[in-house]
Amino acid sequence: MAKTMSGKSSIDILFSDSGPFDENEAAKALHAHITIQRATKRIYLKNSDISVDKKILAYCLAKKMLRMKGLIDEEMVTAREFHEMTGIKKGSIDPAFKLLKDKGLLVGKGEYEISMHKISQIIEMLSDKK
Repeated sequence: MAKTMSGKSSIDILFSDSGPFDENEAAKALHAHITIQRATKRIYLKNSDISVDKKILAYCLAKKMLRMKGLIDEEMVTAREFHEMTGIKKGSIDPAFKLLKDKGLLVGKGEYEISMHKISQIIEMLSDKK
């Protein structure tokens, strides 16, 4: 196996001791937009003035983080669940889910989750003050 200048094998640079994304950065990005009730793990949107699509991404990212920590069993989100949990009108939610799926930020059919390789982009979007 090829060695780098530091004496490690080339593949060693691909390994990480952390998870698939920076959880601290994700938590910082979510802090302005959501809160999670400790006892029930229910996700609540704060009164932030972000778009519906960003609210969906914040909700989905929070569910992914809860699932990765083993605090909930399922990270998949439906438009109906999002509507029931947030009270946002279905007429706003359905087009936003379609847009996010078309952009490749959500994957699934009927039930959606954040595409793992898009998490960094989503964190950046949620950190943006616009």
